[in-house]
Amino acid sequence: MLNKIEASLAKMNAHYERGIGARDLLIKQKNDTLAALHQCRDTLQIWEQVQVLFAKTSEYAREQLKLRIEETVTAALQVAGFPGNPRFKVLLTERAGQPAAEWRIIEAREDGTGVETSVEDAHGGGLVDVVSLALRLALLQLSRPKPAPLVILDEPGKHVSAEYAPNVAFFLKQFGQKTGQQVIMVTHNETLADIADATVRVEKPGEYSEVKQIG
Repeated sequence: MLNKIEASLAKMNAHYERGIGARDLLIKQKNDTLAALHQCRDTLQIWEQVQVLFAKTSEYAREQLKLRIEETVTAALQVAGFPGNPRFKVLLTERAGQPAAEWRIIEAREDGTGVETSVEDAHGGGLVDVVSLALRLALLQLSRPKPAPLVILDEPGKHVSAEYAPNVAFFLKQFGQKTGQQVIMVTHNETLADIADATVRVEKPGEYSEVKQIG
């Protein structure tokens, strides 16, 4: 009788542990989905701001704006080291009588030709992250009047794989040096943190957060 009870308890415990594991997996999936949704909303907001900028400029200014944005984003993509030596292209169109823009990536083939795809279809979230980051920085440089020489970035390149993270870090460093902008980042990525002139780590070992200067 005791053996049966123990066997039943072991079975119930195993079932309980499986349930806990399934719950934890669902929570992780939920958090990942919410993070991806937040990223998509942030990306959409940046792209909408660029659309508005195109709509409010004259035809000549629009063409100059297009070239500057293409140059900035292309430089970011090539520094990041994505395969196919990608170039960023802005396709100007018209919607409801208003200028609009579509984003394209052109990747070089071995035969010398190029294949054109939408940003969303090229190399996944990492490339979209870099495009959005570069667009944000381009908007700051093109804004009039110019904002204060300070850029605050929250988890830049969050979806960029470890393979490309050092190059994205190099791009941010170069951007700050060439433009004179001070860049402040909040990041969990050690590779990005390592490029900083000063690094502060925030930890919460207990009830209160601890701030430590580590570099």
